[in-house]
Amino acid sequence: MVLKSAALLVAMFAFAPAHAAPQILGLVAAAQPIPLTCEGGVCRAEVSAVCLQQHRKSPEPGTAYLPAQGTEIALTGAGKSVSVAGLVKMTSVRGFTSVSVSLAQATVRALGLRPGQVHLSVGAMASALPVAVSGDANPLSEPEIARYIGPLRPAAEGAIRGDVTLSASDILNQMINRLPHSAPVGASAIAPARAASSAARSAVTRRLLSRALDECRYQLRTERTPGLRSCLGNQHDILISGTTQKVWKSLRPGG
Repeated sequence: MVLKSAALLVAMFAFAPAHAAPQILGLVAAAQPIPLTCEGGVCRAEVSAVCLQQHRKSPEPGTAYLPAQGTEIALTGAGKSVSVAGLVKMTSVRGFTSVSVSLAQATVRALGLRPGQVHLSVGAMASALPVAVSGDANPLSEPEIARYIGPLRPAAEGAIRGDVTLSASDILNQMINRLPHSAPVGASAIAPARAASSAARSAVTRRLLSRALDECRYQLRTERTPGLRSCLGNQHDILISGTTQKVWKSLRPGG
């Protein structure tokens, strides 16, 4: 599975035109609101994503994105929910598999919410568009954008609904967002993560999570990864890459 995922990412870089706009991404609506971590004046969370455009290149880490029209993103806390789609900053984290959604800590307070006690929620069929860059040889056209966030978006959503692999990657994403950004966390944090994974309803999901955590425990003990957050991110990306392949299949003619 690791080699298959790696080959998928290499292929997406290898065949994409240089200086072209990267892929439109589908943001995955989490089963539970995602913890928002506030450090250094910034509050952020990672959101799982799938690629909606197989023919375009994967975004490099740090590529700027913005919520597509109709995308619902909200902060929840203190018994209320505040729409923030027009306020957030979005950047790709690790290719097409995840997006960082952030706001200034001062903005969170201005909205009447308390940093450290806030969660992020993403609505169904949300999408993210790469910010247009001057000089793109192959920019996104308006009809292309309308097609992928419009009629093709429900097809992509239908392809992953009820997917046990997506359920496992969703739980891994929750684990990632409960860890600090600035300080690496070691193997000692695996036990609480394993306890959280036991709550998964599906036996297949629990097995996928157990395999991912076992791999991270091994990598941390042999110093093959800088921390648990990094390792969980890699395991998350392996799973969500498989989900993206299901999306691609659904969007092909006859899919």
